[in-house]
Amino acid sequence: MKLRTEDQEFRNPKVFYPDPKAVELDRVLVNLFILLRCNGSRPASRSRPPANFDRVRHHREKLAQSPNNQGFEEYAAVAQAWLESDVFDVVNRGKGADTEVIASLRPLHIDAAKIRIAQRCRDYFVADHLYACLAHGEQKTVSELKEYLDRGRDPGSGQYDKTTRLDLETLTVLKLVEDLGDLHSSGNPVAEYPPVCIGQARVLCDDVQRLLVYRDVVPRAVMIEYLKAVLGLHTGLYTLRLARQLAGWTQDKQSHEACRNCPVYGNLKQPFRECPYNQRFVVDMGNDFRSRMARLAQDSAAAEYGRLTELIRSIFVVNQLLRYANSKGLSSKDSPAEVMSILADPPASFDGFFEALLDQIRSENTRGEEQMKPEEIAIFNLELSPFERYIELVSHVRHRAHRDYLIQMLDKLFQKNGEYGVLVQGKSKTNPRRWHFGARILEVFVQLAVLQWEEEGGRKKYYTEPILIDTFVQWLEQRYGFVLAGTSDPDGSPTLAEHSAFRENIRQLKRQLREIGFFDDLSDAFNAQTIRPRYTIDQRIAP
Repeated sequence: MKLRTEDQEFRNPKVFYPDPKAVELDRVLVNLFILLRCNGSRPASRSRPPANFDRVRHHREKLAQSPNNQGFEEYAAVAQAWLESDVFDVVNRGKGADTEVIASLRPLHIDAAKIRIAQRCRDYFVADHLYACLAHGEQKTVSELKEYLDRGRDPGSGQYDKTTRLDLETLTVLKLVEDLGDLHSSGNPVAEYPPVCIGQARVLCDDVQRLLVYRDVVPRAVMIEYLKAVLGLHTGLYTLRLARQLAGWTQDKQSHEACRNCPVYGNLKQPFRECPYNQRFVVDMGNDFRSRMARLAQDSAAAEYGRLTELIRSIFVVNQLLRYANSKGLSSKDSPAEVMSILADPPASFDGFFEALLDQIRSENTRGEEQMKPEEIAIFNLELSPFERYIELVSHVRHRAHRDYLIQMLDKLFQKNGEYGVLVQGKSKTNPRRWHFGARILEVFVQLAVLQWEEEGGRKKYYTEPILIDTFVQWLEQRYGFVLAGTSDPDGSPTLAEHSAFRENIRQLKRQLREIGFFDDLSDAFNAQTIRPRYTIDQRIAP
């Protein structure tokens, strides 16, 4: 069935910034760096780059021409291989020198965006969503993140300041871009509208600020991976929470009072305690996908991915309500939270508006020899209101494509099967997706969890201290919804089999923590089961 663009609108910055696609988080970060540099706006267009600008060899030869860079000419093959693997994001890798081209530099410095081939470094507006979360969640986070990412660059010359200690890869990035012009704002802002779930944005901002506490002790390349993991994780969690939120609004025919005055803040011990759309993900810490715990985690993942159907339908509902409000000049209903009230008390023209749209769709799809499918005809004949029939029709036609793309996007955001991932999936049908922490994302969680803070003079003073295993498990559930112990049903008590599975799950958690160096099981005593910080931070002590 043919639908017009306005009938099937899905990506709407007022509702959902991303265009669901399989995104690469490195490219998301590069595009986010552009927005940070240009204060939330698209960059102004630049002149066409020189020939071979998208080839690694061009940039290797440029480095070799500098008298301060030695070895790039004498060891050209080694330098080329190093640049391709550690400095540049290359597409068509391994398919021959003629087809291997640059997408961008690795996101090691905010100026990495200066070498970027836009059509190969697409982020499908995920960077727009992240900037909206950072800017509307807590503006301070934007300035702190920007300051950290710009370290090592002299603001006057745009070159390496020769005093900041940088790793070799980041220094190479600065050397590669030192002769390129600065990015300038076009004045076209990308994040005018706050995220629908502002609470998730606030928790993201708090996590970023916590990570930046380690800026002087964690190597830069590792810190970038930490940031990438946290940004991807929160975008994925936001998407799943939005499914609950919009579906709840649609069912209630109004936005929830708690959403209109969101009580969620990242610095609270239980950020989502008052959230009406809380979420839980049962996480398996073991490696046996046939275990009882693994099956619980598989069921949890299947339920969350199954909720994408609700997300797609709800987004269509909100978008079409906004379309109606805009066409009728209802300026008081120009946001998702406000426009939902139309469902509870539809104006006199509401049914006629969507009946006309249905008639137009029917007319455009029955001209000449064109015929509608039986299931499409059945939707037209449903005993529902014109608006409900319209939404059912659009959802039926577009659901499959959007769902497939949303699955691809979530798999990438959650870094499925990666060390920084919270999701794994085998290749066989008997090993479906399940929630599972990779070693490096567990490391990120620990680094965040051991940070405590006190307020002094209106500023947060962070410090690290050991925490109990049980405290860490509760923290993961209260902050992110990840359930490692307890019950898979929040309204019930665990069965004997579940209780045994969760006990084994905690043993597997301790094993992983021991392997990554955060835990030594020296005693069976409860108060000795502690996770210790890797880095000692105490901002309460005056320098």
